[in-house]
Amino acid sequence: MKQLLFAEEYNQHIPLFFSENNSGYVHSVFKNGLNIRMGNHLFFIGTTKNGQLPFGIHMDVQPIELLVSATNVDTPVVWQEEMKELYLENGLVINLEKGRSYSNKLNVVADSKGTMLQHLETYLSLLANYGEPTGLDVDIEQFIIDYATEAAAPNENIDKLYTLMGAVFSDDEEKIDRVLRYFLGRGKGLTPSGDDHIVGLLAVHAVTGALHPVFIETAKKIIENESITTDVAKEYLIYALQGELGSPVADVIDQLVQKGSTNLENNMLKLLTMGHSSGVDTAFGILIGILAIQEANK
Repeated sequence: MKQLLFAEEYNQHIPLFFSENNSGYVHSVFKNGLNIRMGNHLFFIGTTKNGQLPFGIHMDVQPIELLVSATNVDTPVVWQEEMKELYLENGLVINLEKGRSYSNKLNVVADSKGTMLQHLETYLSLLANYGEPTGLDVDIEQFIIDYATEAAAPNENIDKLYTLMGAVFSDDEEKIDRVLRYFLGRGKGLTPSGDDHIVGLLAVHAVTGALHPVFIETAKKIIENESITTDVAKEYLIYALQGELGSPVADVIDQLVQKGSTNLENNMLKLLTMGHSSGVDTAFGILIGILAIQEANK
C-alpha cells in the first residue's frame, strides 16, 4: 500500500531531469533528508535546514522524518511523469504536482565588481568576527592581516590560496589545472573544504563574469569528467559552474551586489552556520574571489 507525501517546493529543473532519467536509487540517507541518484545527477529530498538546494526537493520535517526512517540506501526509485510522482520501492510516493518551483540562479549584474569591493570591508569584518577557522584550518583574521601586509605565506594551504587568486585571471591551463587539483576533494565531509572554496569563487563569477574563460573551462573539464571529489560536492560544483547556488550562498551574493545592502549581516550568519564548516568555507571562497578582483584592479 502506497503512502503519499507532498513536496512543498523543488528546483525548477528537477521534473525535466526526472523525465530524461526516470529510474534510479537512494544514494545516501541523513537525518534531514536523503539523496537519490537518477542518471548522472544527485537530487536531495529533505528539509530546508541548509536552505534551498540547487538540486533539492523540500518538504516539512514530519514527512521527511517518515521518509528517512523508512528508507534504506539502494532503495529503487521510479519517476512517473503523468502523475508527477516519485515512487520508492518501500511504498512511499513523493508528489510534486502541488509543490512550487524555485530557482537560485545568479546572473551577471552590471557594476557588480565595484559594488562588491565597496562591501569588502564589511564582509571582512563579519567573516573575521565570526571567529571560526576554515575546514583547512586557516585562521581567517590572520589570513586577512597577512594578505594586507603582504607577509609571506606561513604554510602550503595559504600559499596555494594565493596561487588560486592569481590563477582565476590566467590563461595558463597547466597552472590552473594544478591549483584546482590541489583544492578539489581536499578536506573532510560530504563537501570537502576545498570544494566549498571553489563554489564560493564560482558564485562571485556568476554575478561578475570576472574569471578567465580558461579557468572556467578547466574547472568544468575536471569536475564533470573525473571522480576527484565526493558525489555531493561534485553536484554542488556542477550547478555552481552554471551560476546555480544554494539559497544561503545566493542570498549573500545578492546583498554584495546591491549598493544599498541592508541585510548582509543576517544572510552572512545563515551561511556561516551552515554545516560543520561548509558555510565558513564557502564564505571564505567568496572572499578569495573578491580579493582576486581587488588585486586585478590595482
